[in-house]
Amino acid sequence: MPKHISDSEMERISEFASTPMYKRSPDQLLPDGAADDEG
Repeated sequence: MPKHISDSEMERISEFASTPMYKRSPDQLLPDGAADDEG
């Protein structure tokens, strides 16, 4: 089931990919404020 990637999602993916592996966090791929909603 294909889904198009939005510009903001592509920007997060690009930032994640350009971050050194030892500094990466899966939270980087979450939309802004999504980590605050958990809990």
